[in-house]
Amino acid sequence: MAVWKKMTALTLSGLLIFSMCACKGKESEGEDIDIQVVPEEEQESVPEEVEEEVPAVLSDLDATISWWTYPVFVQDEEQEDGVYEQHLIEEFNKKYPNIKVELNLLDYAEGPDQVQGLIEAEGGELPDVLLDGPGRISTYAKEGVLADLGSMFTEEVESDMVSDGILSACRSGDTYVMYPLSASNYVMAFNRYMVEGSGAMELMNQEGARLWTTEAFEQVLERLNTSGFNSGSFYCSGIAGDYATRSFVTNLYDGSLMNEDKSAYTMDSEANQTALTKIQEWMENGWIQNGSGSSGADAVTSFVNGESSYCLLWSLPQAISNAQTLAENGVEAVVMPYPSADGTPSLEYILNGFCIFHQEDEKREEASRYFVDFLCNDETVAVENVIRSGAFPVRTSMGDIYEGNEQAQLYEALLPYSGTYYNKVEGFEEMRVYWYQMAAEILNKEYSVEESTKSFVEYANKTLIKKEPTIE
Repeated sequence: MAVWKKMTALTLSGLLIFSMCACKGKESEGEDIDIQVVPEEEQESVPEEVEEEVPAVLSDLDATISWWTYPVFVQDEEQEDGVYEQHLIEEFNKKYPNIKVELNLLDYAEGPDQVQGLIEAEGGELPDVLLDGPGRISTYAKEGVLADLGSMFTEEVESDMVSDGILSACRSGDTYVMYPLSASNYVMAFNRYMVEGSGAMELMNQEGARLWTTEAFEQVLERLNTSGFNSGSFYCSGIAGDYATRSFVTNLYDGSLMNEDKSAYTMDSEANQTALTKIQEWMENGWIQNGSGSSGADAVTSFVNGESSYCLLWSLPQAISNAQTLAENGVEAVVMPYPSADGTPSLEYILNGFCIFHQEDEKREEASRYFVDFLCNDETVAVENVIRSGAFPVRTSMGDIYEGNEQAQLYEALLPYSGTYYNKVEGFEEMRVYWYQMAAEILNKEYSVEESTKSFVEYANKTLIKKEPTIE
């Protein structure tokens, strides 16, 4: 097992600003928080009499591979995109001197089409290594162009992962096609002034992962309403941010979006119908707003402006990108996981990792495995790579890499509660449309909860059937 080292040169705030920009492909709201890097001359110096240790060469394998990556890693201040990635290649070559790595930087706007275009063009030169997320990687796996990474998932690696959900997200069927680097959960947030002013803070667990029950959540909603504070909204005017509302609903009474083998949707289960009926009840009481005409962005804006007492859509990068507006409006966010009946949530999350495209040249695939293993596991770069991705370790052996940062430690504590990764299933994007249509029907009581959920399941299940391309 690797001996992980702490990385303290980069501040968490700056890194997560970058992560937000990179993952969403949009400009952050408010003023950017500077990335602070400790200059080399200010870092702890090495005594002159101690010579720098020369890394041992781990393999003399001779190969040339290509590494394609989105701007996941934050750069040092005032450095261009790709500088840090080139540094990683140089460090890799100290241990694998005969493996040449050619870097290609992608952007989120055109990158997916570029990769997909090469897959569809017979004879196209695909990359050897790609840094991406499970959604797109699983799509490439279904095209049959990815290498089987099962040999990299030893018993030690599997037992070291923070949750089975992370392992599941790395598989396509029973085959491992993605090697994970870092992750971060989605959560909800409350206005500290409002929860303290209503006396509701005493009902909110503030220890460890802050796990809490649906019963306690309901009592918090009641106190906030009784004290005259505006509630948050259950938004559903579009698909943006819909993962938060699904996670909120399915956790309330320990339901799930799909069955265990992801062959059918289960929103019509008793647990989920109970949750949606309860949301209707809370809406009638004024404890949650009817957001059938609101988007996830509207919910966030309302919370950041201090207009609502809680928001169902939150994450650490989001908190950082809105830091200036939160401060200007005197809003301090109290982060909480989604409540659940048994107090043990199943959370959705962002996951960063690597896939390797299958090549006829066995040396290239072997070299690619060496490179991915180095980036994720080598003690000289692995922890820094996790931090520069703006997320948290998926390996328990890395320990607390953000030691002393209470906000970061909460998100790390939540990673073991990462649940099933649904985004990889066939027709997921189409299902999302049916989701917000169902939610609006229930909020507006156009149909009963039972009718709406059964209709959703009927149409959502049809999206799981892969549509064969039309031959003209």
